[in-house]
Amino acid sequence: MRYFPIFIDLKDRPVTVIGGGEEALRKIRLLMKTCAHINVIAPELHPELARLARVNWISRGYHAGLLEGAALVYSADPALNARVAEDAQALGIPVNAVDNPDISTFIVPSIVDRSPVVVAIGTEGTAPILGQGLRARIDAMLPQGLGDLARAAAALRERVAGAIPPGSQRRSFWYRFFFGDVREAFLAGQSCNYLAGVENLFAEEAQPAQGRVAFVGLGSEDPELLTIKAQRKLHEADVIIHDAHVPAAILEMARRDAVRIAVKGELYDGATDLLIAEARAGKLAVRLSAGEPSLEETVSVAAEGIAFETMPAVAQPKAVEPVPFPVREDIREEFLRAAS
Repeated sequence: MRYFPIFIDLKDRPVTVIGGGEEALRKIRLLMKTCAHINVIAPELHPELARLARVNWISRGYHAGLLEGAALVYSADPALNARVAEDAQALGIPVNAVDNPDISTFIVPSIVDRSPVVVAIGTEGTAPILGQGLRARIDAMLPQGLGDLARAAAALRERVAGAIPPGSQRRSFWYRFFFGDVREAFLAGQSCNYLAGVENLFAEEAQPAQGRVAFVGLGSEDPELLTIKAQRKLHEADVIIHDAHVPAAILEMARRDAVRIAVKGELYDGATDLLIAEARAGKLAVRLSAGEPSLEETVSVAAEGIAFETMPAVAQPKAVEPVPFPVREDIREEFLRAAS
């Protein structure tokens, strides 16, 4: 990853755009969705920009001093791009020179906007059409009311923090809120069903947490061979106890704030005691094995009365040997053998 994705707070901060033509207009259309103060430095201004009250037009020749204090700089004047990029970098200001990634310190991703939910898709400047295509697909997937749902969730955050313990219970509440019947009622405008659903979630998720164990086996080092259920468990896990040689690409699919503990992957390596201790603490513990889940570990957890489930390994598909297609001589020889 060359470009690290971040979201910058532009509320009441100045953003400076060099150039007043079509390229500048495209960038400013996006900036208009933010709360930034937009300064445009150009001798002439595109008619559409001239109609935007939020655009502060500075109709003078460019010099580096005009960049001072800017949170971001966009250069949309090909004749000035190199100079502006050099000046901005000297001032420590992130700069994007349009269509010049080599002299830019940041690039602009394709964006799906459901504010406050924003999805950014980047290809590090290598394949912009791919980024646009992905944006179109994601845009079609996300309902228009998703931002309103996020704001409704924000209004519940304080109550959730006071009523539901952190960890798997709180994640379960929010998962069911965003992906269950509550979401469907909200997006459909069924306010009574939405409010009733929220109260049901509070009643159910505020109960004391019941620890669980999930045994996940790996039959391959290929992350794409994980089952959907196994992937979901990695996302839900509070603790992941894994064999030391489990591939990093598979661990990368887990929730980033899950505790990860490596074990030797041998009998009596302490994994069983860890599973039992974490489950008794009310957590979801995932045992990730490089192979089939251990029968001994499963029996030990069951003997403690702890709820568990097992997801067997999915083996690497075997290559299919090609079957030769018979030619005329093969058929003739077979016919003569049968006739004799």
